Amino acid sequence: MSRNAFAWYMQRITGALLVPLLIAHFWVEHFMSATLMRGDLTYEVILSRISNPWWQAIDISFLLIALYHGLNGFYGIVLDYGKIGSRAATATLVLLVAVGVAWAIWGIMAFHNL
Repeated sequence: MSRNAFAWYMQRITGALLVPLLIAHFWVEHFMSATLMRGDLTYEVILSRISNPWWQAIDISFLLIALYHGLNGFYGIVLDYGKIGSRAATATLVLLVAVGVAWAIWGIMAFHNL
C-alpha cells in the first residue's frame, strides 16, 4: 500500500473515530451533571470530572486522533493543490510531524499538571 493510500484510509478511520470521541468529550466536559442547567459549570467542576484516568485517556485519544486527522488533511491539501516537489513535500511532512508532536506533548502535559 502506498503512503498516499495509507493516508487516505487513515483519514477516513480517524474521521469516524472522532465522532464518538467528540461525543464523549462533550458529555464529560459539558453535560455530565445537572449543574450545567444552573450555570454552575466552573473550573473546579471540570477538574473533578477529568481527574478520572478513564476520561483522561478518552480526552488524550481525542487530542491525538484529532491532531493526526487535521495535520494529515492539511498535508493532503498541500500535496493536492501545492504543486510542490518531493523535497518540499518531505520538508512539509517533517514540519507537520514536528508541530503535531509538539502539540501532543503540550496537550498531554496539561493532564499531568492537574
